[in-house]
Amino acid sequence: MEKFGQYILLKKVATGGMAELFKAKKIGIEGFEQVLAVKRILPHLSSDEEFINMFISEAKLIGNLTHKNIAQIYDFGKIEQSYFIAMEYVRGKDLKAILGKVKEKKKLLPVSIALFIAKEVAAALGYAHKQKDSAGHDLNITHRDISPQNILISYEGEVKVVDFGIAKASAHSKTTTGMLKGKLSYMSPEQAWGKSVDHRSDIFSLGIVLYEMLTGRKLFQGDSEVGALELVRKAKVEPLPSSINRDMPSNLEAKVLKALAREASERYQNASDMELDLWGAAFKLPSGDPALALKQYMNDLFKSEIESERMAERLASLKLGKELAGPKEEPISPIGLIRPIKESPEKPKKKEKPPKPVRASMPRAARGGCSCIFFLALAVSIIAGVFMFPSYKDKIPPYALDVIAKIKNIYQKQFGNPPDNSVIQDESPRDIAITLKSGRKLFWSNYFEEGDSYCTQKSEGKLCIPKYDVVSIKAAKK
Repeated sequence: MEKFGQYILLKKVATGGMAELFKAKKIGIEGFEQVLAVKRILPHLSSDEEFINMFISEAKLIGNLTHKNIAQIYDFGKIEQSYFIAMEYVRGKDLKAILGKVKEKKKLLPVSIALFIAKEVAAALGYAHKQKDSAGHDLNITHRDISPQNILISYEGEVKVVDFGIAKASAHSKTTTGMLKGKLSYMSPEQAWGKSVDHRSDIFSLGIVLYEMLTGRKLFQGDSEVGALELVRKAKVEPLPSSINRDMPSNLEAKVLKALAREASERYQNASDMELDLWGAAFKLPSGDPALALKQYMNDLFKSEIESERMAERLASLKLGKELAGPKEEPISPIGLIRPIKESPEKPKKKEKPPKPVRASMPRAARGGCSCIFFLALAVSIIAGVFMFPSYKDKIPPYALDVIAKIKNIYQKQFGNPPDNSVIQDESPRDIAITLKSGRKLFWSNYFEEGDSYCTQKSEGKLCIPKYDVVSIKAAKK
């Protein structure tokens, strides 16, 4: 991968004598991605003024051409010393690769497919040949390099004409007589002789391509470039396409020969006429959508290649994502050159409980004494409150009375008997009614506490009842 301005060159697709072609990707904001084809002139041509002017002319020409059968241009510019064109990327194969694949299988391209491809190229040429400038004058654009390498077929059944690198509009043409530009085997006779050419030269070249699609062989193939050039100048169509391909419709050969007429005046005078003629011949073939048939044919012919390309694209996307993310930067020292030494991580310390706040103004012994006094004061308050309101003492359960008794003993040890008139501490005789857990009731004229028992003194002697057997003690009604 190579970073080229705002583009990332993913893979070199082809290299010609003047430029190199890359599959590229443009990365935008919010994860936007666009796959493009970037055509960049070769370094040694960067200082060639004539070629630079021709490259700029190509960009201007394609920029004005908007047609479904012409690969669109999206950007043109210069990065450092390299001029480039960013154009539509066609995911598929060029016609040269398709014909080579079919030849490997020792088959011929279906006639309906060949006719459809030729018709689409004729449509692109017819559109380009009729273009006018802003003043309404004909630009007289001629592609001058119609060949299988410059006809792309997508896996979706689309046909695209590319590489207007040596195309010329009459207003910009500086080609001198005798200069040859284009591929020798696909030139028109006038082009091979170095004469001035017009749009009818493209029609002859398209006739050569159609002949090759129908027969599976090149029309003008000599032992050398000079030999091929001589065959083109003679423009003899041998052998006839019908002698090789028996599946051709009877009227198709005449159309091929008309496109291959040696004299320009005897050919189709415009590409649109050739397009209509080829379309009429296609109607006599089995019905069906030709674009859909081409798509199916491409997917069957290049099934393994399509899967491999998809896998390669996924891997390239992953690699690109990692490169764009970049390595994680480590912090550097203030000097900016020395990286800090990584220390081994320390074991986390156990969290210590924060010490309870201590009032430093009061000694610990004094604090203990205050706590005890506070507790006893609270207990006395509870006892006093209960016995100051006799209506509530009947609701006190035995275990609560037991707790109160213990509180009283603690209080007595600290301060002696409390100066109150509570029932528990009152040793004076009193008529009471005692209710036991068994439901039995006892009526005593007086009672007193002795340890964990309630007692009374009878004539026959002392009588005691454990406190835990007592449910309630009430004043007896007289």
